[in-house]
Amino acid sequence: MGTRRSPAMRRFVWEANRGNPVGEDATLTFGEDGNLILADADGRVAWQTNTANKGVVGLQMLTNGFDYPTDTLLVGQPLRVGGVTRLVSRASDKQNTNGAYTLVLEPERLAMFYKSPNSPKPYVYYTFSKQKGRLQYVRLSKTPNSQDLSLEFSTGARTLLSRPKFNSTMSFLRLGVDGNLRVFTFNDKLTSASWEVTFTLFSRDARIWESECQLPQKCG
Repeated sequence: MGTRRSPAMRRFVWEANRGNPVGEDATLTFGEDGNLILADADGRVAWQTNTANKGVVGLQMLTNGFDYPTDTLLVGQPLRVGGVTRLVSRASDKQNTNGAYTLVLEPERLAMFYKSPNSPKPYVYYTFSKQKGRLQYVRLSKTPNSQDLSLEFSTGARTLLSRPKFNSTMSFLRLGVDGNLRVFTFNDKLTSASWEVTFTLFSRDARIWESECQLPQKCG
């Protein structure tokens, strides 16, 4: 756990079409046949609504990124049965393809996996406490009337992550490119408002949570 400050005000918390982004001069076209198409400059179709010749004469765009997390959970946002059940790290800070680490909601636990280039299957490198009963969801939760941030399970159990001394509503949990799990909270009480790391699962101080040497690629 720490309070390292970041001067960056904007943080991306969701991305669409991971690993297959469109480039410059891409087009979004609503055709006369009623089909909406996102195409790259070379004509490659990246996404479409598949509504051609179905009597569509208009379109209302509603974003639902909250239902499809990638590597990040906002406060109140779940991993859930019947929806997205995992977070997947990015390959690197600059490369928006899937990385080697996943945080997975399983029937009775929340587990972290690493997929080595030399192994056919991913292996578990960390699990949160086993739950009593089958899990339907887990979400990042802010405790009412306090600033405590927890992992809240559908069984009613909570795992306390951090206790910021400022408004924690603007927080997010991220699975990093290094496989670490961190919570970032926006501190608007500082003269220069910034994001602070208010929880780190793996760190040098193993007395707080876990040793950073438990990370698959950290200590060899």
